[in-house]
This record gives sequence, C-alpha cells and structure tokens, in this order.
Amino acid sequence: MLQLLVRNFVHPVQDFIYPPVCLTCDQPRSDRNSRVCASCWNSLAKITSDHPVWQEISSKLKEEGVVEDLLSCFLFEKEGKLQEIVHLLKYRGVRSVGVELGRTLGGYVIRDARFASADYLIPVPLHRIKERERGYNQSDHICRGISGVTHIPIGHSLLLRTKYTQSQTKLNHEERRQNVGDAFAVHQKYRNEVGGKKLIIVDDVITTGSTINACAKVLNALGVKSVLAASAALAE
Repeated sequence: MLQLLVRNFVHPVQDFIYPPVCLTCDQPRSDRNSRVCASCWNSLAKITSDHPVWQEISSKLKEEGVVEDLLSCFLFEKEGKLQEIVHLLKYRGVRSVGVELGRTLGGYVIRDARFASADYLIPVPLHRIKERERGYNQSDHICRGISGVTHIPIGHSLLLRTKYTQSQTKLNHEERRQNVGDAFAVHQKYRNEVGGKKLIIVDDVITTGSTINACAKVLNALGVKSVLAASAALAE
C-alpha cells in the first residue's frame, strides 16, 4: 500500500517540483529510475573487436599469457559523454549508473558462450583505504548489473588489493605494469576454491590491461581454468 501511495502520489508531486533531469545533459528524462537519459546512453560510442583500440588492448592483455579473452562495450573518449558517466559513478556517488553499465555489458556476456559459462565475476578490487574513502567499489556495481542479466555469481571479496598504489592515469604502460605488479592477492578463505574455475575480471575502463593482468596472474597461480576480462569501456 505504501509503495502504491509513493508511486501514485508522492512521485508525481516530487517530479512536478523537481523535474527529473539527466545528470549529463540536464534535459528531462522519462525514466525516473535512470539518472542518465536514453539519448545520452544511446550516444555512447560502441566498440567492437575489429577496432584498433580493442586490438591493441587485447594484444597487451594476451602477451603475458594469463588472460584468455576480452569483452567490452564502449570506447572511452576524453571529454566524451562516457567520461561524464564514469565520473558520476566513481566520484559523485551515482552507483546506479554502474549497474546500468553492467546490464549493458551483461547483454554482451550472455551472447558469448565463452563468457556466459563463467563461474564467477571478479570485480577489480580497490585498496581498503580507497574503498573507505569512496564508500564503495565501482567495479562491484558493474558486476551487479552483469549478474542481474547473466545470473553469474559475484566473488565480492575473492580478490584483494593488498598494496595502496598511485593513480595509473598519468603512467605509461611499463610504469603501470610495475605499479600494480604485486598489488593483488586471493583472499585466504577462497584460495582452495578457485582451482578449475573460469573467472571474469571486471573493471570500469581498461586502458593498457596492466591491472587486469596483475589480477589474472595471482588467480592463475592457484590453478584456475581460465581468466577472461570484461569492462564497460576501453580507452586509448
């Protein structure tokens, strides 16, 4: 009864006083459950496996032999619409856009047999200090969206970030690799449970693949069947 009252009375009044607008373009949005309008979502640049950025990142991921394959949805362009959406997720606390990105990515996952048969989704972990500052892990919310579509369970705390690393943003490929080289570990509780499993490591944006490879190495060391990588976007 209360939910019906809110939907039929409170929401219309609230929308009249504070019309729901898109957080990236300030235009009215018809879906009050989404913080970004359909027009902005539809404007995002899609990326496919024949794109040069995809091919370069896929090559970097596979060159160390620890990641089997890659899946992604969008091209991350500086000053582009997706950058605004990712900033909403990472720096403004709008967690719902992470779930929406995950649902989109989940649609890709469920159509690819290699990914759809995975045993667990593994969000790239934040260091506990960073997660305490932010209040959440953005990759975890992307995983929630993927799981809602695919029903693949999430290994929320299976992988840990044991070293507080500097931001990767201004580092080159080699500096990024060294920065995260020994930053991850599998939680002691799960070390005997990952053997023979197929895992998907999930991040918001993959740039060089250094973080994904560092995660994959510690998982492979415990005898997993295979490690796949998935992200909302790929960046140059």
